[in-house]
Parts: sequence; structure tokens; C-alpha cells
Amino acid sequence: MLQVSVKKGKEKRIRGFHPWVYKNDILSFSRKPKPGELCTVRDYRGAFLAKGYINPDSYIAIRLLTFKKEEEIDLEFFKRRIKEALDYRRAVVPENCTAFRLIHSEADYLPGLIVDYYSGYLVIQVTTLGMEILKEQVAKALVEVVKPKGIYEKSTVQTRELEGLPLVEQPLYGDIPERVVILENGIKFNVQIVGGQKTGYFLDQRENKLLFATEFVKEGDRVLDAFCHLGGFGIHAAVIGKAGEVVAVDSSQLALDLARENAALNGVEEKFTFVKGDAFKVLKEMSLWGEKFDSIVIDPPAFAKSKKVLEQAKKGYKELFLRGLKMLKPGGNIVVCSCSHHVTPPILEEILLSAAYDTRTPLKVLYTTYQAKDHPFVLQIPESRYLKCIFAKSFPWEI
Repeated sequence: MLQVSVKKGKEKRIRGFHPWVYKNDILSFSRKPKPGELCTVRDYRGAFLAKGYINPDSYIAIRLLTFKKEEEIDLEFFKRRIKEALDYRRAVVPENCTAFRLIHSEADYLPGLIVDYYSGYLVIQVTTLGMEILKEQVAKALVEVVKPKGIYEKSTVQTRELEGLPLVEQPLYGDIPERVVILENGIKFNVQIVGGQKTGYFLDQRENKLLFATEFVKEGDRVLDAFCHLGGFGIHAAVIGKAGEVVAVDSSQLALDLARENAALNGVEEKFTFVKGDAFKVLKEMSLWGEKFDSIVIDPPAFAKSKKVLEQAKKGYKELFLRGLKMLKPGGNIVVCSCSHHVTPPILEEILLSAAYDTRTPLKVLYTTYQAKDHPFVLQIPESRYLKCIFAKSFPWEI
């Protein structure tokens, strides 16, 4: 196996279980590395640190899999890792949920691998060359440990191209339905496995949807769900919160069609108004028309995909929050979210505060939350805490 030594002082972070070795950390190789191959990482004196896989051309040169010297990276290794992950999800995912994130990349020390479970089917996403080479073993281990009805690969993220990999969408095992019905907090959702966004559904908001529906929606409320995707927040509000009316906005007709189906599936379609369009334009028009809501959720896609566009992204978030606050009734509730790791919790608070100043909306913050427990973030990688939500309530003052 390839031996890689790191520079003096760089071993401390690895001994602290950081899952990455950066290109600039490397002191020497025992031979010329082959992209994607397994390797052993040692300190500058030759002492063992970890094992992982290498892509010498990448900024993150080595992604670590184990810190045990005697542990081999083979089928049994993947079966152990997957069983650990499955046992954890069984402990934290409620029984009334039949979909969850099974493998969350570095958070499960399987970097480059995402696996979502949808009512007996698995959808996997492979993002790195090293994991692509190990994919066959991973799929076999998933079959043996999880015993799924089928496995579908949806490796369509642009980061694969940085690793020299093509975008791939294909069945790997069993028969794969185009759609599958899942339960989330006891609510039925049709999930588009083949051809849908990401792996099919945004599972990371499960706990936030429940919090919104149970504490931020009252019976009869009028609710705005901006960037509704498959209707997650809005349908939770209608079913659990017993909202009287939900206005759901999204730019994707496919998403809106599925959201309508999901509302019907739960017997609340008559409560919904579905609006197709750019949320920036739609919310501006609604604000000008004098629309008012008791509860609003704004959950946009990641505007700041790189630090270079952070300032521009902040303006985008602020405009949306301004539109939302202008439509919020006194005493109403607003939830604002960002799934960009560049938008830290303090930055999100700063944007909301600025919007509240400009609209003269007095707010109190009740919660700041993150992604669901089956999407844990890595303490050593702050950017893995990508999802932030602020749950706020306006004071019941007319100003």
C-alpha cells in the first residue's frame, strides 16, 4: 500500500480525527501515487496515523477512512461502518418516518458517500474518485447489511467533475420504482427517485418541519411556504398544525405537481394554492397586493455556493426576508433558512436583523436549528454544519 508522510505539526489534526489531509500537508510519498488508490498516512517520523484514499491532484488530497492500524479497507470494513450508521439512525429516527439519511459522508467516516433510505430503497451518491473505485464493495455491503429492495445511484453533483468523474444516474441493484411513498413525521410524501432533485427529497429538514407545524402554526392560520419543493413545510402545517390555508411557491413545475399530489395524498389539497414562479418576483407581487400571513417559511436553495458570491447572496437572502416580513401579521411567525455553509449562523442572524430594521418589524428569536440528527455535522469541519434555520416571532404591535 502507498505510504504517505505528512509534515511536522500536521499530524496533530489527524490524531484529532480530522477526516482530511490537505495537499500542502504532505511531506513525501513512498512512490508515485495513483489517483483514487488506498494509502497509509504516517507522521514525519514514520509513525502510523490513518488509512484513506488519495487523489494527489485535489486540494483535499487524502480522505481518511480509519484510524486503526490493523483495520483493512475491505468488504467487512464497509459492513461494519454501514451497520454502525444504521444502528445510529434506528436510535434517532422516529418510527413514523420511513426515510432517512443512512450515510452522511465524513460524518460517518465514509467520505465521498451519501446514502438515503426511502421506504426500503436506497439512493446513493458518490462524489469522489476514491469512493468511486470502492463503489462495488460499498454496494455489496449495503445489500448484505440493509437488505434493501433496490439501490439506485444518483451521482449527479458537479463536484464529481472536479475529480475527473462523469455524472451518473443508474440502478445498481434490484428493481427501482420511479417514485416511492415515504412517511415523514407520519405524513405521506411521494418521492421522485428517478429524475428528481438531489437523491429525491430533502430529508435534512424533517425535525424543523415538525417544529414549525407544532409550535409555529395554529388552527386556521394562513401560511406561506416559499421554495416549497415537494410541499414539506406547508403540508406539515396543514396536517399537523391544522392551518386553514397554505400558499406554496416554487419555480419547478415538477416539484409543484408532486407537492399537489402530496397534499391530496394527505387529504389537504383544498387548503393549498400552488404558485409557479421565481420566488423573488412572486413575493414582491404578493407584498404589493397587500397579502398577509400568520406564519411564513422561507427555505431557498444555496445562494452562496462559494465565498466569492457571499455578499451577493446576502443581498438575495435579505430581499426575500424583507418581502416575508412585510407580509407577516403582527404576532406572526417567520422561519428563515440557509443551506449554504458560507452563510454562518451569525451571518444569517445579521441578514434577518437588517431586514427587520428596514421593515420596522420587532422580532424575538425562539430557536436557531440545524440539519436533522441523521445528518450530523463534523466538529472538525465547521462547514459541515450547512443548514441553519431561525425561528422567530413578531411582537403583536401595530406600528
